[in-house]
Amino acid sequence: MPDKQVAVIAGVGVGLGKAIARRFAKAGFDTVIAARNKKTLDQIAHEIGDIGGAVHVVPTDLCEPDAVSALFEEAKKIGTLDVAVFNAGPFHMQPFLDHEPQTFEDIWRINCFAGFLVGQAAARPMVLNKRGSIIFTGATASLRGGAQFAAFAAAKAGLRSLAQSMARSLGSQGVHVAHIVNDGVIDMPENWEHMRDYMESLPPEGIMKPDSIAESYFALHQQEQTAWTFELDLRPSVESF
Repeated sequence: MPDKQVAVIAGVGVGLGKAIARRFAKAGFDTVIAARNKKTLDQIAHEIGDIGGAVHVVPTDLCEPDAVSALFEEAKKIGTLDVAVFNAGPFHMQPFLDHEPQTFEDIWRINCFAGFLVGQAAARPMVLNKRGSIIFTGATASLRGGAQFAAFAAAKAGLRSLAQSMARSLGSQGVHVAHIVNDGVIDMPENWEHMRDYMESLPPEGIMKPDSIAESYFALHQQEQTAWTFELDLRPSVESF
């Protein structure tokens, strides 16, 4: 049986996902990165490899059950699954009356249904091993449905409830399930592209840094079993709440 520690990061792009993968690779985990865009994954793998991290690229459609099962089968070949992070889920903002039914369903599938698939596939080997951490990325919308966020908030709230149910079911079996609410805007290319005016209006300390957020993901996994955190909310010091 391989004894390498494996971290699967599902939903890796050039922002937070990359930072989380880099943090676990830096700590010595064999890190499996998954998303649909192989070109982006290869680029990220190259960057992590340059700092000496062990990283494995597995292009995956996280909304497809068979693809998610295959992802975790690949991880099993590398070593023992210790960490799974679900970080997929595109931000979506649109007036409520303009929401198309298909759009609503699509946002739910990637933000919530895919989280169920990843969470269940990760939990199976962890329950057998009686150890492991499953961490879900949430957002402000996990806790409240703002105007123009109907689809996104419904999906993120569903993901949070899924994580709660999993935590209550799996904790006694040695599996730490946690949910992180990132209550602020993250310094990543997508946000600069779509919200440049807003980003530029913020002070430097008002924008969340991916590497700083990633430290909290790693810290959750390091927690001792007698004092596990289920939910951790992160925000810049200047963010109102």
